[in-house]
Amino acid sequence: MTLSVRNVSKILGGAPVLSRLSLDVEQGRILAIVGGSGCGKSTLLRLISGLDRPSAGEIALDGSPVVGPRAEIGLVFQEPRLLPWLTVRQNVGFGLDDRETREREALVDQALERVGLTERADAWPRQLSGGQAQRAALARAIVLRPRALLLDEPFSALDAITRADLQDHLIELWDAFRPTIVLVTHDVEEAVYLADEVAVMAARPGRIAESVVVDVPRPRERRSERLDAVARRVAGALDAAIQKRPAREAG
Repeated sequence: MTLSVRNVSKILGGAPVLSRLSLDVEQGRILAIVGGSGCGKSTLLRLISGLDRPSAGEIALDGSPVVGPRAEIGLVFQEPRLLPWLTVRQNVGFGLDDRETREREALVDQALERVGLTERADAWPRQLSGGQAQRAALARAIVLRPRALLLDEPFSALDAITRADLQDHLIELWDAFRPTIVLVTHDVEEAVYLADEVAVMAARPGRIAESVVVDVPRPRERRSERLDAVARRVAGALDAAIQKRPAREAG
């Protein structure tokens, strides 16, 4: 297993946010996490990234405990969080000061090409559309080809057409070097379109209520009968988790 979360709990302000949560994501697989507001999805992602530490339990990447941020784990937030005083190129290369100039420039150029922003490399963040800004954030996250890529609702603030375009672009990026991806989303259709497996979280405290395998080969067709069937099952599990009752058979 590439990414392992074992019996992880998190207490914030004296209240349990996550309780003995466990999951495994195999190398090169895409896991989507869905759940109601406040169930701890983003908290879990921060723990996996190393930005926060669990109150109990362990998180490991390739058997090595995650105790802080590391280059092997890329992270993309809901907002692009680009530094406004740096160009797109400088934002993508931010944090690569330990690399030789020629290597740094080559890495940044490759990342920009992968996300289709080569022609916008010298633009300022304020000159980008929402989709372009999120592409820049993706480029910054993949510049070192991380083994794990974490995405916290990265497309939720975008319009439907741009969101669909970036979903397809994410699959293209994933196919290029096959990182392990963990995606947090509120969108069930997005989850089943992108993921190999969908983990449904229940709240108070957060835990995995059910996991649904998306056994649909790629490339996938949106709104196909097979994807719709999986989406109904995920939606049923999500409703059950929110209502705290046993899941009913969906569709």
